[in-house]
Amino acid sequence: MRSIKLTIRNDPADLSVLRETLDRFGAEQGIPGKALFALQVVLDEIVSNVIKYAWPEGGAHEVLVRLAADDTAVRIEVVDDGRPYDPREAPAPAQAAPGSRPRPGGVGIHMVKQLVDGFEYERVDEYNCVRLTKRCIVGARSQTEGPNDKRRA
Repeated sequence: MRSIKLTIRNDPADLSVLRETLDRFGAEQGIPGKALFALQVVLDEIVSNVIKYAWPEGGAHEVLVRLAADDTAVRIEVVDDGRPYDPREAPAPAQAAPGSRPRPGGVGIHMVKQLVDGFEYERVDEYNCVRLTKRCIVGARSQTEGPNDKRRA
C-alpha cells in the first residue's frame, strides 16, 4: 500500500495545500478520474467541516490527513482533536415544501455518504478519526486512453 501523511492547520487557506496534495497523489498512483473527483469532493467536505465546527472556542489546531492506495481502493483518514462528532449521524437534508426554502446544512455529509464505499468513525482518546474508502482500480488506465492521455476514467 502506498501512502502519504499531511498535517494542515485549522485554517481554510490550508485547504488548497490539501487539494494539491490529493491531486498529486492521484496522478502518481493512477487513481481514475471519476474516483479522484469524488475523493476531492469528499475530502474537501470532511476537512472543511472539521475546520468550521470542531473547535467552537477557536484557537490554533491541526488536522492530520492520511491518503493510502492499493490496487483496489483509496483510503482517507482524517484525524482531529476537536469536540466529539460522528458525521455519520448527521441528519439527512430536509426536503423543502413547494415554494419554501430548505433549511441550510446537511447536504455535504449526505453527498459524502453517496460518493464513498466505506465511511467509518471512531473516537480514539481525545481524537475524532474519520475513515473513508473509495473502491476503484488504482494504477490502471481505461481501455480508451492512449499512453499520453493525462485524463483518467
